[in-house]
Amino acid sequence: MESSYSIEPAENLVRMQVTGEVTLESLKSLINQVGKDPHYHPGMHAIADLRHSHGQWDYSEIQRFRDYLAHIAQQRQCRWAALVKPGAVVAIGYVVILISEGVGIQMRMFEDPHQALHWIRGETD
Repeated sequence: MESSYSIEPAENLVRMQVTGEVTLESLKSLINQVGKDPHYHPGMHAIADLRHSHGQWDYSEIQRFRDYLAHIAQQRQCRWAALVKPGAVVAIGYVVILISEGVGIQMRMFEDPHQALHWIRGETD
């Protein structure tokens, strides 16, 4: 997996770009890297562009990611949007969203970047 990110403190927003094969460990590594950035603060919203990525996770990996999210969320309320194209990443995302209710991170998937940004800003539900 190749990735990059930028942080927009004034927007309370992290933007991530991910290409290639997304594995549990590579995604956790990216999130940990963002969390260590001096411009990051807990509770920031995030948009992850996964449109040029792929991956296959089994349920145990999805569950471990959910546990990781619960650990890092620490009941802070924030929104994470994923930009996706139809495929396996969408299926993984739906399961992650379903089993992660209540961890403090609201998650949704979008095909349109503008819709994702409007949702992140709370302009739509």
